[in-house]
Formats: sequence, structure tokens, C-alpha cells
Amino acid sequence: MISLSNINGWQIHHHEKLIYQSNKGTPGLRLKFYQYPAYRQTVDINRYPEKCHLKVKGNNNYFIFQNKVKTKGVISLERIIIVHPISSYHDITEDWGKISNISDSLKKKYQQKLRYWPLYEKAISDVTGQDWFHTDDLATWAKSASVYIKEKIKHAEKQDERLGAEQAFVKGIGDCDEFIDLFITFARMRGIPCRRLTGFYISTRHGIKNEAHAWGEILSPLIGWIPIDIPLNNLGSHYVNYIILKIEEFSSDLPDYQIQIKHSSVVHYQWELPDPIITPIY
Repeated sequence: MISLSNINGWQIHHHEKLIYQSNKGTPGLRLKFYQYPAYRQTVDINRYPEKCHLKVKGNNNYFIFQNKVKTKGVISLERIIIVHPISSYHDITEDWGKISNISDSLKKKYQQKLRYWPLYEKAISDVTGQDWFHTDDLATWAKSASVYIKEKIKHAEKQDERLGAEQAFVKGIGDCDEFIDLFITFARMRGIPCRRLTGFYISTRHGIKNEAHAWGEILSPLIGWIPIDIPLNNLGSHYVNYIILKIEEFSSDLPDYQIQIKHSSVVHYQWELPDPIITPIY
């Protein structure tokens, strides 16, 4: 096992590409893909993707490629990023504040119905009958919610498609997406601001192994945003083996990669998106 105590960051080498072919002309292509934000981590770009520029919008950063291209070809999105996660620890036994101290305007801001967070479906609303759901202490509520969700999602298994909170609740299956979708839905029903983070979790148990991962954050009136990762039994901490790619707060399904065709021609395309090569920085 590799010790995380000796690691203070990661080099992330992406080598994705878009292969395309148009039926005529020189189509205009616009590609958008997310870039690691400077939130809970410092980020340096050692190699920029060619002909792309970086934009910042709210909590998220992303690259834009926008150009007229040949009738067919390959667009390389290769880039090398250095990320140094900033660790933080908030034990579940600490005082995270009271839910009743969250303002009504802030509660309402996060209570919109979204695709994967359906707050008003009957199957999910039955949770309001649970005694723990009405707990006012935020830390106690988060711990009780995580226990309840583990009882509901009895079969923690990788899904080919994201199910969303309602299907996870009804079917009792899911992976990290379903765990956090269900937690976010419960939290927002209770009036707790909650959001989803996606990126990578780095395991060092058997060498360096990175996997796409989703977890969440709840907003404490005393502390600010606090990480929540139910499958990994992490309530309150951000460690060096979490790398954040994007933050979903008022949209529940931001795609990592998007393409727009700015031309009347038909363009056939294929993404090649191998996992990035992630190596530790000591």
C-alpha cells in the first residue's frame, strides 16, 4: 500500500480526442469540457489543450475550442494538469449548527425540482415520516441520513446509466451517483443546501488507481460547505485523494464534454475518452 501521507498532489495527463467527419464544407465546431476548479485544491496547467481557451463560470472552469475545421480530422484535447488538494477535517462529533438557523430564502433557493433530484415524488416523500428526518442538529441529521440511505441501497454496484434518486430509492441499487443523488434529494427536502461534486477518487491500496467518483457537500450555518461521501464512510473531510472536476449546484447533470455544430452540414463524430494517467507528486 502506498502511503498518502507522503503525497501532496497529482499530475493528471489527459489525452482525449474528438474524431469527426462532415458531409460537406468546413463546419464550425464548438467543444466545451470541464477543467479542475481552484476550489479545495490548487491547480496549475503544465500543458494547455491546443487552440483552447479557459473560461470561469461560478464555481466551475472549462475549456472552449471554437473553430472552423476541415471536412474530417482529429482534434486533440491533450493536457497536463497539476492538482494539489487542500485537506480539511470536520468530525461528525463537532457542532455543525442547526438546520433551523438556515434562512428560509436559502432553503428555498435549493428546493427546486431537478432531473436527478425529484423532491416531490411520492415514493421519496415517504422519508418525511422517519423520526430522524426532523432532527434539527445538522451533524446528527447527516449521520442518520447516511445510515438510512445505506439501508435503502442494499446493492451497491456500478451502474451503466445514472438512475437518479427516485429509482435508487425504489430499486435499492446504485453506485456513488445514486448514493449522493439520494442524499442531496433528502437534504433539499429538509431545507439543507446541498450540492454534487464529481471528479476522481484515488485509491492507493494496491498501487495508484483512479476512478471517476461523485460525492456531495452540505452547507453548515457555522462552518460552510462540508464534504459528504456515504459509500466511503466519509462525513466531513476532504483528503488528498479527492480531485474535483466540477460542481453541480443548480443543475443536476452537467456533461463533462459537449459539442455544438455551427454549420448546416451533418457532422459525424466520436469521442475517445480514455481515463487520464494520474501520478503522485511527493
